[in-house]
This record gives sequence, structure tokens and C-alpha cells, in this order.
Amino acid sequence: MTDAPYQPPYKDELGKVYGRLTVINREYPKRTLLMRHRAIWRVRCSCGNEMTISGNLLRQKIYRECGTCAQAWGKKDGNI
Repeated sequence: MTDAPYQPPYKDELGKVYGRLTVINREYPKRTLLMRHRAIWRVRCSCGNEMTISGNLLRQKIYRECGTCAQAWGKKDGNI
């Protein structure tokens, strides 16, 4: 038996591309009540900016680029 904390299963997003965002790493933030079962991913935009996003927001295509690119293309937020 190991002493490692229980990790619920998650969908591996490493290397996947969503719009202009490429998943580069999994983050392990401090657990909170709302984020306890969500995988958080570090992504890099095609412009070079990096940010962290939960996996479900990536899969639902809520975020497809960083805020800098969204502003450059005349969008209000990171949504397409």
C-alpha cells in the first residue's frame, strides 16, 4: 500500500491542441472545494503566452486562445 494521496482519474490532455492553445503540462494547484475533482492544465498560446485552464473548459472549447490574442482579434474575452 502506498502513502500517495488518491488521484481521481482524469482525461490526459497533454500535447493536445485546442484552437491556438497547446497543452504543455498538468498543474497541481492547492485543492479547494470547487476544484477538487478537476485536472488543471498549463497551456501555451501560439503567441507564446502561458496560462492555466481546467480540462473541462478546454474540452468545451470555452477557451481557444489567450486574452492577448483575443484582444488583438477584436474579441471581448478569450472565447471564440
